[in-house]
Amino acid sequence: MALKAGDQLGHYEVLSLVGTGGMGEVYRARDMQLKRDVALKVLPSVFASDPDRLARFQREAELLASLDHPNIGHIYGIAQAGRDWALVLALIEGPTLADHIAKGPLAVDDVIAYAKQIVAAMEYAHEQGVIHRDLKPANIKVTPEGVVKVLDFGLAKALDQRAAAASLTPENSPTLTMGATQAGVIMGTAAYMSPEQAVGKGADRRADIFSFGVVLFEMLSGTRAFKGESAGETLAAVVKDVPDWAALPAGTPRHLRVLLERMLHKDRRQRLQAIGEARIALESPLPDGRGSETARPVASRHGWVAAGVLAVGFAAASWIAYNATRPAALRPLIR
Repeated sequence: MALKAGDQLGHYEVLSLVGTGGMGEVYRARDMQLKRDVALKVLPSVFASDPDRLARFQREAELLASLDHPNIGHIYGIAQAGRDWALVLALIEGPTLADHIAKGPLAVDDVIAYAKQIVAAMEYAHEQGVIHRDLKPANIKVTPEGVVKVLDFGLAKALDQRAAAASLTPENSPTLTMGATQAGVIMGTAAYMSPEQAVGKGADRRADIFSFGVVLFEMLSGTRAFKGESAGETLAAVVKDVPDWAALPAGTPRHLRVLLERMLHKDRRQRLQAIGEARIALESPLPDGRGSETARPVASRHGWVAAGVLAVGFAAASWIAYNATRPAALRPLIR
């Protein structure tokens, strides 16, 4: 449903159109009861004709509304008027991460600062049992104060009509579209999907880890890790191709390269298994990217111990040699 300034949905008055995406149109609106501005994401009209889907969406929205983290855009509730439904979201000011990347690669310090906040949001949501399924720069906002807000957490599942149908082809898999005969829009944007999503398999938290790796690569390089002329070609690249590591700036820290390689592994069994591991790598990197800074003093202590053992051994050998070569003491003369 297309709205215009002055239209009302429940007790929300539309002020302006903010943007349009695969999951619906987003409007800036005024909450007439609480006297605050919010974001209204008006859902596709297909929802009104599917009671089962609406019921599941209601349950998922309730779960998502329970997420309370400073780096996650909050969901206030659901607005409904007649056959029109909308999500009521916190209005986040500022550009998206996609807007920042459009200007070119980000500075490494900014990349690490943003990455830490994205990881914090994902780690919290994963602990609550919520997977994003559609993590991409366009779903990440950066406020004027530099605070990252991850948007649409879990909505790909909430809006998915056939989440259990893992045997579907990639062309009509629920991780890709809402149904070719319905909205015909990509649910999980092709360039940021995990390989398992691209072939129609179920997604778990390791899919989010892969998507975060793609976002991290794009922040550093200013270019996408997987490209294609069409969605199909892009999905094929996700499944088969290796990112162009040469696209990363020459000054990219080694620990970030190692982290990227672990997150972008095609086989999810060989991939980073928990996003908390990425947090540790970002917070406590080593120059060689392989461990924790705390390992270095331990190695030094081992060196001192080894030197001490050698010194004691040398002293003992010297004492033995001296006693073996000195003349025997004279016995007392007995008359």
